[in-house]
Amino acid sequence: MRTSLLFTCFLLLGALCTAQELTGPNRIPPGTLASFEITPAQEASWHIVMPSGGTYQVDTGLSKLYFASPERGEYTVIAGIVNDGKPQLLVKTFINGEEGIEPIPIPLPPVSSLEAWIKMQLPVLVKSKNLAAETQLVADCFEQIVQRIETENIKTVQNGQTQLQIALTGTLALASPTAVTDWMPFLTELSRQIEKELGEKVNDINTMKTVIQNVGDAMKSFELPGNVSILPRVDDPNVRSQGTQNRIFRNLLTK
Repeated sequence: MRTSLLFTCFLLLGALCTAQELTGPNRIPPGTLASFEITPAQEASWHIVMPSGGTYQVDTGLSKLYFASPERGEYTVIAGIVNDGKPQLLVKTFINGEEGIEPIPIPLPPVSSLEAWIKMQLPVLVKSKNLAAETQLVADCFEQIVQRIETENIKTVQNGQTQLQIALTGTLALASPTAVTDWMPFLTELSRQIEKELGEKVNDINTMKTVIQNVGDAMKSFELPGNVSILPRVDDPNVRSQGTQNRIFRNLLTK
């Protein structure tokens, strides 16, 4: 597999599942009910990356998710499952909007650097009540990789990717029962931003060190805006601290 493809997914905290499938519509009219399910049926920990408002509910068997929103846009459904004793992800993106009508873009401030992107997207994509504290823990993971590259304990980009994934997974699993799921959407998008920063130097360990250092520095200096309140949604299945699926993920990731 090409290294550039590896960088797209190395922050996903688990390999994408091939045995199971996440099925559902590719496009729905706004305001209508849509269902997404795991086939063959299996319990999952669900999350939706939303451009704006919307609601979703998981059935009692945890293998289906129901969604509806009047807001047009692109939505991404993420299902975390356990396959062969390992945590894995299934992802499906769909459009909430009529055929022939482009989704209404959400205006965002211009992003001039990776640091600006990180500070803008952290409070948007990370659904955690402990965002500030967990951000510092994640920043430490990036700094650890930089130090290992400088001491030549890490000599290749591939090894750096692996070590970073291990550090992030272990740190977040210990931070809280829901931290891995809370951070998954942000880390998924961050991996794409890192790949853009690397460009044609995707195999260069020194370039990787510089980019990883920039990520860590941006997180270290991150502060929550005074008017931002990070609270869990009552309909978010990831908030269930005693949920069976979250316990499975926590136990697996801390072994």
